[in-house]
Amino acid sequence: MKSRFKLSFRGKIFACFVLCCFCVVVLRQNLESIYLSLLKPGEEPWEINSPSEWAFFVAILLAFAIGAFAFYRLTSRIIKAESERRVKEQNLIYAAVAHDLKTPMTSVRGYAAALRDGRIPPEKQGETLDLICRKSDAMNDMVNALFDYAKLGTEDYSPDEAELDLCVLVRGVVAENYAELEAHGVALEIDIPDETITIRGDRGELRRALSNLIVNVYRHNPEGIRARVSVEKDGGGAVVRVADSGNAIPENMDIFEPFVTENAARTAGHGTGLGLAIARRIIRRHGGDIALCREEEGYTKEFVVRL
Repeated sequence: MKSRFKLSFRGKIFACFVLCCFCVVVLRQNLESIYLSLLKPGEEPWEINSPSEWAFFVAILLAFAIGAFAFYRLTSRIIKAESERRVKEQNLIYAAVAHDLKTPMTSVRGYAAALRDGRIPPEKQGETLDLICRKSDAMNDMVNALFDYAKLGTEDYSPDEAELDLCVLVRGVVAENYAELEAHGVALEIDIPDETITIRGDRGELRRALSNLIVNVYRHNPEGIRARVSVEKDGGGAVVRVADSGNAIPENMDIFEPFVTENAARTAGHGTGLGLAIARRIIRRHGGDIALCREEEGYTKEFVVRL
């Protein structure tokens, strides 16, 4: 498993601040040490009465000025890079939404026009109406997923937390999807302890995040694969693992980015590409994290959720 440590936007700013403060403190102490050892041995430097004392004072001011300038330049680069990343992500979202909505909207309009003009025989009108409903549902799901992703990214959003049993929650999510898993021939192994593992969280949001992981098992893989869902304690927290033996995820693909799927064109009806992005935002809003392990023994991939 290859792990890549990435600082958040705030983390980068804080790291720059700490680095600049450290450099300024080290530089000041070295200047003071040089001053005391060479120019004023045995005396304190804070009474400015001579040119050498003024030179030391100016050097200290310059050290702080250099530190402030370095902090400004570093943070400016970080802010610019973050702004460019967000603009790029927004443009990708707009393009992806337009792409994913265009096809079903065109189909709905075409079938509706055919019904209006009487070009569909009566015996096929029920089938056509059913197709229009399914296409409309797909568009509605797309809009709802986009809304949830945007909502989870706002600063003023906070989950409605309460104490809940993680084992009961995961069992419920598995049960909700068991019929689909069975229909796709997924050989499911469940390793959930009978004991209570209590965490604090928003039941609805966590259920959605975990459901997105389990839905991906049968939606984005061929039929007849093996899968495993497990829950375990981890110190004061808990770990949920969802592994499968389906399609491997390429090393250069960040599957948690919005609109990233194994189907680059997203034309095969395999989802919006927002499921894992929403899951990551939900988990991080709860103070946890989610990671992908590509080399789990017996499986091609494993999603690890730490809460």
